[in-house]
Amino acid sequence: MMIIVQITYLLYLLTFDNVAADFDDGFVFDIDPSLLVDHDKLTIGDMIGEGSHSIVYKGWYEDHPVAIKVILPERTRDATPECKAKFQREVNLISRIKHKNIVKFIGASVEPSMVIITELLEGGSLQKNLNSIYPMTLDLEQSLSFALDISQAMECLHANGIIHRDLKPSNLLLTKDKKLVKLADFGIAREDICDEMTCEAGSYRYMAPELFSKDPLPKGVKKFYDRKADVYSFAIVLWSLIKNQIPFKERENLMAAYDTANNKRPSLDEFPQHLLPLVQSCWAEDPKQRPEFTEITETLTMFLQHCYSTRTTLASITEIEEIDSNSEESCPKIRAKGPKSVKNISIHDHGTIIKPKDRIKCEFESLRGEQNPYSDTAESKPKKKSKLKSLLKCFRCSFGI
Repeated sequence: MMIIVQITYLLYLLTFDNVAADFDDGFVFDIDPSLLVDHDKLTIGDMIGEGSHSIVYKGWYEDHPVAIKVILPERTRDATPECKAKFQREVNLISRIKHKNIVKFIGASVEPSMVIITELLEGGSLQKNLNSIYPMTLDLEQSLSFALDISQAMECLHANGIIHRDLKPSNLLLTKDKKLVKLADFGIAREDICDEMTCEAGSYRYMAPELFSKDPLPKGVKKFYDRKADVYSFAIVLWSLIKNQIPFKERENLMAAYDTANNKRPSLDEFPQHLLPLVQSCWAEDPKQRPEFTEITETLTMFLQHCYSTRTTLASITEIEEIDSNSEESCPKIRAKGPKSVKNISIHDHGTIIKPKDRIKCEFESLRGEQNPYSDTAESKPKKKSKLKSLLKCFRCSFGI
């Protein structure tokens, strides 16, 4: 199989060389020479992914396993300079970013073909992993952990003035142990500048409403939007993580974007109540009402801190004895390792301990016996603009974080 792939790749290189020999578009790459590697030191292996403008192979660079993204030359010669410009922008952007939740850039090559080399992540894409367990869903704690990884990656990008514009599960890769998520594919990423940008950039199902126009636009017309488009995409990714469903799965891609532009959102039936303020604020129609990734990271960190502390406490419990109905005590006794007094264990009014599988839902919905002001049954709701900040404040007060 590997031999066949290598032969196919060699044929591709020969074709590319012929095209380059027949047509010189005069484009001069502006890439720091320190970012370029020797193409002859690359060994191409099996194909592991394919996009509309590129193919990704597993390979080796100086005997180190890597992912090799080969940019496909445009079919029309007039588009070749544009293709090269996009490749150059991708290399210059991804080489600037170093973060544990962003795929590591190793190098690039412009001859005989345009190639980007990154670290190899063998855990597969988030989309592939979700598909493998469907119709089951990830553990809520795991979903929140992955969401935090994604938020931290996006926080880093935005801090460096970069918009990704194509945040979706298939562009999120897992490490081999499947404990860490890393952001990949900067093919349409660009700097966040006060300028008009290409509309309908990215994937329709995860595209922010401001990128899509319900009325046809003339060819080449651009629109103004900013980094908050990524926040909307994050909300849809978070929804997909929790539900393990394709957003607007009953709709065609273009119609899914049309629904989004008409302020329709995926169903929140059976969605964790304590996460509603977060996801709803992130996919708000008005980009100005969406939070920054710094706020999202803070929110998810506190959720996970409470998850971990609750799990640690519950793990120490070895036995729960039910008290005889004639007993004078109204609550069950708890036998636990360590001190007799076990704090921070939530107990329902009827006196039963919350089971581990129910701990998240009960802790956040009860807020230690108080009505959750963010549930649909609450008498009053905070304004959209302050919903996420109110959640953070309430969370801190209720759990002492």
